[in-house]
Amino acid sequence: MFSLLRFMAFAVRRFREALTASPDAMFIARRLFVTNSIDSIISSLGVNVGAYNPGVDPKVLILAVLGGSISLSLISGFIGVFISEKAERVRELRDLERKLGARLENTIYARSATLVPLYVALWSSTGMLLFPLVIVAPYTAVLAGVMGLAEAFSASIAIALLSLAVIGAYLGIVMGERMWLSALRTLGLGIITLAVVIVFKLVFGALVG
Repeated sequence: MFSLLRFMAFAVRRFREALTASPDAMFIARRLFVTNSIDSIISSLGVNVGAYNPGVDPKVLILAVLGGSISLSLISGFIGVFISEKAERVRELRDLERKLGARLENTIYARSATLVPLYVALWSSTGMLLFPLVIVAPYTAVLAGVMGLAEAFSASIAIALLSLAVIGAYLGIVMGERMWLSALRTLGLGIITLAVVIVFKLVFGALVG
């Protein structure tokens, strides 16, 4: 246990050093977290509404929402972001080496070229997975027998819309504008998504029904 704590403290210290050498890392990570969070919520809304019907197995809804979120979080959110961010950081490191006329191996700048992409990728993938997990939580209550399917569906949609509003309010703080206005803007994205998916579902049902 003591060795694990020492390793964790060492890892945290390394990350802090890397962030010190790359002050833009936190801003990039925050931007990707917010962007991917919004994308994942919108996607979860679409899948939720599209797959729902009164007789559907709640396990199907859980797997439909989380299946896409997990794959995107792992492949696009983490691996894709890590590769692209790593390429940018290595390019910056090579440019710095050319300007200084010296190799920077085993320096804080070299460590930053590896640790910062990992830091950014972790926040990126977290944004893609965190909210879908919360959104499908009501369906686990159905499986436990403490909530009906219709109530869980309504709760799931409400959680998704509330999540969008919360993210919007946070963006309002970041941008220095009115929180409620920014919250309404992101909430509007969710409402538009619901309307589009419902119309598509009705049209599709009429065509194939």
